[in-house]
Amino acid sequence: MTRSLQTETILDQLLTSFRHFFGDTEHVTVARAPGRVNLIGDHTDYNEGFVLPMTLAQAVYVAARPRSDHTIRLYSLNFEEWATFSPETPPGKGTRWVHYVGGVVAELHRRGLLPCGFEGVLYGDVPLGSGLSSSAALEAATLITLQSLFGFALSGEEAAQLCQYVEHTYVGVHCGIMDQFASRLGRAGHALFLDCRTLAYRHVPARLSDWIFVVIDSRMPRTLASSHYNKRRAECEAGVAFFRSVAPAIRTLRDVSPELLWAHPNRPTPTIWRRCRHVVEENQRVLQAVSDLAQGRLEAFGQCMNTSHDSLRDLYEVSSPALDLIVDAARQIEDVLGARLTGAGFGGCVVVLTRRRAVETLRAYVSQRYKDAFGKFPAFYLLDHNVEAGPVWPEMASLPIPPVSQNDNA
Repeated sequence: MTRSLQTETILDQLLTSFRHFFGDTEHVTVARAPGRVNLIGDHTDYNEGFVLPMTLAQAVYVAARPRSDHTIRLYSLNFEEWATFSPETPPGKGTRWVHYVGGVVAELHRRGLLPCGFEGVLYGDVPLGSGLSSSAALEAATLITLQSLFGFALSGEEAAQLCQYVEHTYVGVHCGIMDQFASRLGRAGHALFLDCRTLAYRHVPARLSDWIFVVIDSRMPRTLASSHYNKRRAECEAGVAFFRSVAPAIRTLRDVSPELLWAHPNRPTPTIWRRCRHVVEENQRVLQAVSDLAQGRLEAFGQCMNTSHDSLRDLYEVSSPALDLIVDAARQIEDVLGARLTGAGFGGCVVVLTRRRAVETLRAYVSQRYKDAFGKFPAFYLLDHNVEAGPVWPEMASLPIPPVSQNDNA
């Protein structure tokens, strides 16, 4: 069973719940970390390429305070369940909320950064299972809260890498770095341009004015995402092996130029070549899209989005009938500049760039088309007020967020 809260009352509800379970809110810190949507650059992260995510207004919140013993006692408002464990005996591997939190606790304990236990309440309004990085937000929110409680130093980059390590080691999901980086280092009003090889990043202002990004959740389970994700990774590795045989300096598809790609069409096989083509050209699209967004060329940015979806559908083959219908319907609206699937594919969400005045038209038209085809309505989220990670209460009791990378001003 899950339960939802209104976004504007989350802090009050967290503190009320904490008081109910633990008696008072003395010495409590509340921190949050947002979910993310990837504007462009999918299936490039594990090929050491480029991505351009943006945070959501939806986030995960953790309210916690230290205990006098070494026990961790937590309550999830979403799932209405308790978890009690110690840093020495965290939960085993799994993909429930307690495994993500337990992994962060176990890794901090291993590094000698937890002097005692803690108690807390958790809540998130990032949609679950929609490819909007609720798990990365949970990891990051837990880490930020404990960093504020216990005062250990950890830069934003180090925090993102720790959260990725937790997911690999304690959860058992071999994810890329984008989700954790976006959740921890995203900035309100900006997209985050990230080089997944060097981890250099830059905040790109999103000066949208009369335009807005809209996330449309297909509410279709991503039942094939895991198996096909692994298959696509293997196909990329096969492509790398071929191009390395031609040019030994090739490390990943990041190193394959368009010229090298087109010098060997359909090699080593037509299917693998199509996968490689998507990655190579998607990296180029991300670089172009970053320039377009920074310069306010929104029509060109929208065209990059459209071309990206077509590539994901036709070359990388990770779309689905539900996602294609949403994209096709959105593109029928006159004031829509671009629409593409976002994330791993096979379900999940579409991101749309549209004029603000057309949002209700978009919602009505896409909803009706989708209802007629699939018997249910999609969900809509406006990227009007994206947020950044950090302590949110009490303001004076929490440590300042570490400064962003020097690459921020590049």
